[in-house]
Amino acid sequence: MRLRWKWSRYYSQLQTIQRMSASNQKITSAPKAAVCVIGNEVLSGKTQDTNSYFLSKFLFQRGIELVRIVVIPDIIHTITNTVQELSQLVGEDGYVVTTGGIGPTHDDITYEGVAQAFETTLELHQPTYEALRDHLRNRQQDLNEDRMRMAMLPRECQVIPTASWVPLVKMRNVYVLPGIPSMVEKMLTFAQSHFVGAPIHRAMIHTLQMEGDLAREVKAVQNRYPNVAIGSYVNLSRDKCGEHDASYNTRLTVDGRDFDTVEVIAHELIRVTNGRRILDDAVKSQNFEDGN
Repeated sequence: MRLRWKWSRYYSQLQTIQRMSASNQKITSAPKAAVCVIGNEVLSGKTQDTNSYFLSKFLFQRGIELVRIVVIPDIIHTITNTVQELSQLVGEDGYVVTTGGIGPTHDDITYEGVAQAFETTLELHQPTYEALRDHLRNRQQDLNEDRMRMAMLPRECQVIPTASWVPLVKMRNVYVLPGIPSMVEKMLTFAQSHFVGAPIHRAMIHTLQMEGDLAREVKAVQNRYPNVAIGSYVNLSRDKCGEHDASYNTRLTVDGRDFDTVEVIAHELIRVTNGRRILDDAVKSQNFEDGN
């Protein structure tokens, strides 16, 4: 009875994301996304990037296919060229998300780089200026010329409110975020209804077989279903006591847009690898139809 409840719960989790809608219209295509991490501190190893990891999970849960992650320095022409390239890569209906480079210092030039990518300039955005002014006043800090730069946004951009005074700036299909991980998470969670895709279904399987022993069978299944992504990963996890988790040796994942196809492949992989199905925390239920 307990096993039946677990399977019922698993199917319920997957089925709740089978449909999404934006403006009451069914989405039939799967939008793509690219992430651009901007900052010399990441390239030099002074700061560990965690934003791309969060974004990869966030975009998956929103049903958006992440196709590229790049890390670039604080160089204006590099930002401009990269934004243009990624914008074309994902298309008009896609999403380019940048993180970093929107602070008050000399190397915070992301807004300028994005503006140049779309052949426009920066201008003072009055609502952002007022929000910044009030924020600094509450912290008893001066609104000097350098801090004013944080309210200079690309002309004709869309300013999306967030839980912070810092807005989510959208320039066509480019979304500009700060580099502070806690702010990135809060801002995207608040504005997640602006990121709408088509459902991605995932099944996960654990097996005691080693990768080298099951590779041929997995490849054969993948060749029969080229539109579904099958992943294979060695188990390097440890249990609560710090010992190697010996409950499985290989984890297999199946990601696809069609629920029934994912289920068929999952059952076939279980059969050929003598594996077992597990629940996947990455596919928890979300009510996309309510815009959440």
